[in-house]
Amino acid sequence: MQTGSLILYMIAMAVTPGPNTILSMANASAVGLRKGIWLNVGMLIGISAVTAISYAAVSLLSSLLPQIQPFLMWAGAAYILYLAWKTYHSGPITGEQKSAGFVEGMLLQLINVKVYLLAITAISSYILPMEAGSGTKAAISALIPLICFLCGLVWAIGGVVISRLFSSHAKAIRTILALSLVYCAIRILI
Repeated sequence: MQTGSLILYMIAMAVTPGPNTILSMANASAVGLRKGIWLNVGMLIGISAVTAISYAAVSLLSSLLPQIQPFLMWAGAAYILYLAWKTYHSGPITGEQKSAGFVEGMLLQLINVKVYLLAITAISSYILPMEAGSGTKAAISALIPLICFLCGLVWAIGGVVISRLFSSHAKAIRTILALSLVYCAIRILI
């Protein structure tokens, strides 16, 4: 069983910078962890839905992927560019800053190409080939959203920790975060 490799793969995919981690960090930095937690809960629900759909339909998706991949890539890149624009043009940080919420977090996951790649690759390469019962495989699949949620919280906590730095250098940091998101969008399309 390659469970160790699977978990390392999931952690590496979930903790590396991407739309989830950058938005989680920026949101928590702007509004704090308590107000910003709903974004992460929305991400958890969205990742759970993507994982469940991927698990149930991985064989179908593998035959349809060449047809739907361009749509997923463009939709994901467009949404990430929208997030970059919102990040760059966000106003100064105040106590009344509106946080990205549950719906935004969930919608991000439904079009986040990185989440689909994580779920489809983990399920097709690691989980389904395991010699284990379907209950065990489903339980192991549930680790995908859990690990993504925990990694998003790490970035959110990091955002809270650096919020003082963020408020002192808000424009520069927003620019870096926005450019990071633009880079993510470009990487999806290239």
